[in-house]
This record gives sequence, structure tokens and C-alpha cells, in this order.
Amino acid sequence: MKNIIIGLLIGIIFTYIFITYYPKKQTVTIQPTVTQAPTATASDTDLLKLAFAQKYNKSVADVNLTIKINTGVLANGGVSFVGENGGGWWLAAKTNGSWNIVQDGNGTITCELTDPYNFPTSMVPECVNKQGKLIKK
Repeated sequence: MKNIIIGLLIGIIFTYIFITYYPKKQTVTIQPTVTQAPTATASDTDLLKLAFAQKYNKSVADVNLTIKINTGVLANGGVSFVGENGGGWWLAAKTNGSWNIVQDGNGTITCELTDPYNFPTSMVPECVNKQGKLIKK
């Protein structure tokens, strides 16, 4: 009887050790990784060319554009069209992801058109007000 009790105690101890220290199987749930393909975005140059093509009813391929300064929301530079002599300067502002041509040409810059956008003096050092007076920025 003594041997049975000792055997049961040893069995209980081994069972306790086995249950406590034996590594348990862990269920690992693998979540699928969803990767999204990168979205192609048009460059500012492409968007500005498109704005000029639309404004002057030209093909985008016919627009020659240079960007002098681009802050991401305001830009300026030069523009010309294939088959035409000369070119001119331009000022543009980005609103709602689209570039809008604020003013372009070869003449003076009109304060009334540029002031609402707060162009820096590096882009608009001077402009002409409604009365024709030259305003230095």
C-alpha cells in the first residue's frame, strides 16, 4: 500500500511538472498583409502643362514649360508653345490639388490678381495696382 501511495504521489508530481513546464502548442493566426499598389501621381510640371494646354486650347505636347520656383502651392516660371515665337512668364497657385494659372504673359504683373495668393517677393517683386501705380513688394 505504501508503494502505491508513493507511486501516486510521484505520478501527481510528474503530471504537475509536465502540465506546468511543458511548452504548450500555440495557435498562431496569420493575418494576410494587404498591400496597395502605389498610385501614380502627375508631377507639378505635368499638371502645369495641362493647365496651360486647357487655357490656350493647345495640346499638352505643345507646351514648353520651365519652373523657376515651386513652393508646392505657388510657382512661377516661363512658358512657350511649339510653333510660336517667344514666350512669357507665368504665376500659378495650387488649390484642391490642381494648378491654376493666376497670370501669364509679357507685360506687368497685376496686383489685383496676385495679392489674394500672397506670392512671395521672390516671385512677385513688384506689381501694378488698379490705378496703374507700380507697387514694390
